[in-house]
Amino acid sequence: MKCIIRLMQIIAALRRYRTALTENPAPLLWFSVASFLYFMGFSFYFTVFNLYLSEIGFTQSVIGTVLSARSFGSVLMTIPAALIINRIGYRYNFLTAMGLAVAVQVLILLTKSVPMLVLLGGLLGTADALFMIGISPFIMDHTKEEYRNELFSLNNALHTFAFAGGSFLTFISGFLGVRDPIALYRGIMWTGVLCASLGMVIVTLKVHTSLRISLSNPFTRERLGSLRGFTPLLIVLIVPRTLVGLGASLIIPFMNLYFKDIFTLPGPQIGLIYTLGQLATAAGMLLVPLVVRRLGKVRTVVITELFSLPFMFILAKAGSLAYAIPSFLIRQALMNMSTPVSQQFNMENNACAF
Repeated sequence: MKCIIRLMQIIAALRRYRTALTENPAPLLWFSVASFLYFMGFSFYFTVFNLYLSEIGFTQSVIGTVLSARSFGSVLMTIPAALIINRIGYRYNFLTAMGLAVAVQVLILLTKSVPMLVLLGGLLGTADALFMIGISPFIMDHTKEEYRNELFSLNNALHTFAFAGGSFLTFISGFLGVRDPIALYRGIMWTGVLCASLGMVIVTLKVHTSLRISLSNPFTRERLGSLRGFTPLLIVLIVPRTLVGLGASLIIPFMNLYFKDIFTLPGPQIGLIYTLGQLATAAGMLLVPLVVRRLGKVRTVVITELFSLPFMFILAKAGSLAYAIPSFLIRQALMNMSTPVSQQFNMENNACAF
């Protein structure tokens, strides 16, 4: 009986997703398609990025420096990105970010200079921030309040499915008979560039919006004067995410190298593992609105992320794939399934603070 009730709840949740899609403006739907292609391109590119750099002779120290430059670029661009969105509007903000990211990805494939790779990594981080900072306020400003939970979850699930698609392509590439891993990785990365470019074309042609200033973004010129009163809330929202992000940045970017160096897995098999992890995460994101209705937003975020930590410890101690792969998949799903809940909570509290 309980199974039937749960099944009915899942069916009702899926119906709400359909209603949410049909009752919100077209720019939001087209942006979902464009961002799906854009993130799929990123997935093609960065599933093998570390492996590509390693294969052409760079040490893990150099690879870590390039990844750190990307993170540093993101940090530097975070606040300016919010101001840029307010000034040029969503559409041109997304086009600027996507154009910069695609150009940087092309240049990375054309150079083997370490200083240039570090510089391009930093520029890619600025593009990341410019694009990602705009997503949550764009959803807030283009959705009805009663469907925000579903649309935040759907948006994140689509991005996760996109990353799964990129990882799966890496797995499929193992059956293409390409013996040169460098040529294989470059082919996958060029496919990613093409896919991201298609997303940019869709934004150009279909994502038209009259909004130029984010209604939910506190960093407008008119609101900066009251930022002092907003600071305590800002600290509460930022500090936990900063600590989680700091820990993740020391581990997650190197997980593909972990499977390659510790268990000597080739790129295609690593791609399959990443695909399974992304699919598990996407399924969790689609079901998380049911958890939120039962536990609330804050408890959902705290519980799912806390439960993911033991599996990271198991990964560190795993001596075989029988322990490493399940731990990776479960940690991936638990740690990331509450991402849309956290984004919605942050945006709603930002709006209420003003």
